[in-house]
Amino acid sequence: MVLAMLVLPQAIVVGWSAMERDIGGKLQWSARETAEDAASALTAASAEGLDPVRTEARLAAVAAQHTARIRLVRSDGTVRFDVDRDQGTDVVHQVGTLFFGPDGAPTLREFDETLGPLQRRPEIIKVTPWHDEGAPITPSPLPEGTTHDYGFGVKRQNHDPGAAAPVSTLFRSSAPPPAALDVDTGCRTSPAFKLLVCHASRAVAAGDGIEAIYVQESSRRAVRALYDLRYQLLRLSLIMLPFALGFSWWMGRRMVRPIEWLRERVLEKARSANPRADLDPPPGDEVADLAEAFNGLLGSLDERRRANEEFIADLVHEFKNPVAAIRTCAESLDSGGVDEKRAARLSKILADSSTRLDALVSQFLELARAEAGMPNELRAPVDLAALARGVTHAIEQSHPEVRFAIDADASATVVGVEPRLDSVVRNLVDNAASFAGRGGEVRVSVKPDPEDARRVILEVCDSGPGIPEKDLPHMFERFFTTRAVAGGGAEPSARKQKGTGLGLALVKAVAEAHGGQVSARSATGTGTTFRVVLPVR
Repeated sequence: MVLAMLVLPQAIVVGWSAMERDIGGKLQWSARETAEDAASALTAASAEGLDPVRTEARLAAVAAQHTARIRLVRSDGTVRFDVDRDQGTDVVHQVGTLFFGPDGAPTLREFDETLGPLQRRPEIIKVTPWHDEGAPITPSPLPEGTTHDYGFGVKRQNHDPGAAAPVSTLFRSSAPPPAALDVDTGCRTSPAFKLLVCHASRAVAAGDGIEAIYVQESSRRAVRALYDLRYQLLRLSLIMLPFALGFSWWMGRRMVRPIEWLRERVLEKARSANPRADLDPPPGDEVADLAEAFNGLLGSLDERRRANEEFIADLVHEFKNPVAAIRTCAESLDSGGVDEKRAARLSKILADSSTRLDALVSQFLELARAEAGMPNELRAPVDLAALARGVTHAIEQSHPEVRFAIDADASATVVGVEPRLDSVVRNLVDNAASFAGRGGEVRVSVKPDPEDARRVILEVCDSGPGIPEKDLPHMFERFFTTRAVAGGGAEPSARKQKGTGLGLALVKAVAEAHGGQVSARSATGTGTTFRVVLPVR
């Protein structure tokens, strides 16, 4: 970076000077075009009656278009029109002045005053029949029917020797006519090379003689002085190089040292069995902010580790109960002396425990697939309304004490995995029926979203005791359940049924895997409503 900063000024000066190198040619070309346009403007003004105000307006328009100074000069040096729209600079030089400061170049008018009388300048004499000492021009008649061309596009033919001079006379000087030359262009520079002035001259016929169009355009050379000092700049850069390298080495060490410290501490944390968020860098710089970010990351990882430990503990606990029951039954059967009645009880315990164990394993597998996004499962159009009606009617048979109401729109079709969506509806309806209790009510609704036709809303409401507000944020977490007992109206033997806390977690995972979302609202004593929003596609 230091070397680049040392070389960059040199590159800017050289590059900018290369851009300036062709400015002279561009200005000469532009001045030539301006002279031609000015001649056309004079021709048009002559056709309209040579009104001075209108003629000057036409020339001003040409000068503004080309940002030039235009003068119409007579042989005695009189300037009939002088229109100055020269800016003296363009965008390139404006930027150069911004970076390198003003160059002290003279203005175009100041420089022009040092060039002497207009009628004696070589570029004027080349295109006019004036001699270099400015002798007066006198008319001389041409023989009738003859034409003379001086090479600058002026031709006159005499039809009547006795006609008025503007019609029948060609104005000549006593000097011989110049060589054929329509437009002469060239450039001059100020003594300090800070101003470049390019010109173009062209002769035109006037009513009483030959006049010259004289065009000038200028360009300030903002970088020229620096370009002349490029070798001095190079020597200065070489002298500054050791100091710059020393400073860069010191700055690099100052920046790298705390980063190395942070790297070593983070690697130590990665190798430790139980990394803690206790990085303590020196305060007051960006590395301290980076260390705080690492502390936040370590804290999040620690929370995730604890959550995984709790999950494993809950998982072991959920598996432990049916496994313990199966082991107890096996030991009882192995000890012998089991009567028929006890054998029947043991058989029922074995069946219930194996069923519960199979349900837990199935739920865990289904939850894992849903949380992974169900990447390998085929998705197809699913009539969510028909699915909700079928699941509700099936659950209604096992809960005869609960009233069920279904409001399912026939057009509520989504694209998804039907067995997983079946699990969503089944878990929500079964959960609502369990909490509604004897004499309670469960309402199932499937309708398109009135605010967005691209979504379908599934709502399951119950008239149960509701969920405390403090528990609502945790309803979709694994193993979290408020179903320590069933609905208040249930029989005492049924109030011992405790949920696994995986059903709502599965609902959330499946909904999100389909691009949807799930929410719950409730108040103690007013029942609970679970809402699942699924995209149509």
